Amino acid sequence: MQGEDRRGRTIELILNNRSGTLDKHALAGTIESFLAERGLMPRVHVTSSGDEVPLLARQAASGNADIVVAGGGDGTVATVAEHMFGTGKAFGVLPLGTFNYFAKNLGIPLELDAALEVLARGAVESIDVGEVNGRLFLNNSSIGLYPSVLERRESTYRWFGRSQLAAYLSVLLVLLQPPRLLNLTISADGLLLARRTALLFIGSNAFQMDSFGIVGRDCIDSRKLTLYLTRSLDALGLLRLAVRAFVRGLRGAREFEAICAEEIVVGMRRRRVRVAMDGEVRMLETPLRYRIRRGALRVTVPEVRSQPQPQPNTVKPDMTSDWDRAAAR
Repeated sequence: MQGEDRRGRTIELILNNRSGTLDKHALAGTIESFLAERGLMPRVHVTSSGDEVPLLARQAASGNADIVVAGGGDGTVATVAEHMFGTGKAFGVLPLGTFNYFAKNLGIPLELDAALEVLARGAVESIDVGEVNGRLFLNNSSIGLYPSVLERRESTYRWFGRSQLAAYLSVLLVLLQPPRLLNLTISADGLLLARRTALLFIGSNAFQMDSFGIVGRDCIDSRKLTLYLTRSLDALGLLRLAVRAFVRGLRGAREFEAICAEEIVVGMRRRRVRVAMDGEVRMLETPLRYRIRRGALRVTVPEVRSQPQPQPNTVKPDMTSDWDRAAAR
């Protein structure tokens, strides 16, 4: 891929001041100067609440900017990206959140100057994204335990501030309670299943799967979604599974069932259910209809993309052999 000459183009940036720990107001001037020096015409908006992000994204989608950028965590990035479909605009990312899985998967640097350089000089690539009931997700979507963790995480952040440690504490607090099991009917590319589980998790980000130490990269590389189900575990079993994930990853864990599919339909008795998508929780109607949308999002990426590596304290599994074993169970 080759970078583009973007001099003279308008670039609109939406910075969510609630994402991560940096003061986005303090960064706005630095960002404007950096991009202006490289010939772009930047417009920077700093939000005071998460509710402003979709409003600004809608306005940017119908405006005259050539590039629209989300600055924040994965939830902010997904919210802005959802409004870019069909606009012809390129979408950019400034990774200013806590985990930044989407940016890491694309090889976008976490350092501010390097990430801004990608916006100014990088290439544009069309990438696959996940969709549930018409709503976009970039990394994952889930029901069951994980939405509960995300809701608890917001209250934990209010007490302890935004950090990875506070996020892990939220997981612990939820797992100390008896799990609520879901009775699900699942169709995965025509394969029919009935399952009782505390967690259904669907991933579309290979870097995140590697970081968790679970199989799935080869499925995502084949442009499909990975579906994970926990087997029927009590609170102690789920807590042990979480500790194992934190300490050494989930490679070879028999508590998970893994399925690779392009289209997934999840049914249940409830008419509506809490669904987590890239760190945000929404109420959606059932059944939940998941699919992969190929080449749906145009994203600015580095000219030379290296293979993203999982975090140092996790184990990168032998994806092919583990996937075969998981599929056979």
